[in-house]
Amino acid sequence: MNFDPFAGMTKAFEQWQKMTEESIARATAFYGEVDKLEAKGVERTTVAIDEVAVNFKETLAYGAQLGAEWRRLSMDAIKKASTAFVPAAKAV
Repeated sequence: MNFDPFAGMTKAFEQWQKMTEESIARATAFYGEVDKLEAKGVERTTVAIDEVAVNFKETLAYGAQLGAEWRRLSMDAIKKASTAFVPAAKAV
């Protein structure tokens, strides 16, 4: 009769290896899903950055337009104000 003291260890090692392989398979599937979610997040962030850039450019152009209009209106007001006192000065 042969007695193998490690016979039980072989069975335990096979179970341990099976559990390890299943765990690795689940982790691989999990990381696959994380990759998909990360790709979607990067895509959405890229779109958001592009939209923000467009909004900043439009805001910059609008600010320049407002500045030009303000300068034009202020020059018109200065011209009107300067001519408003000319007739009174000539009368004196």
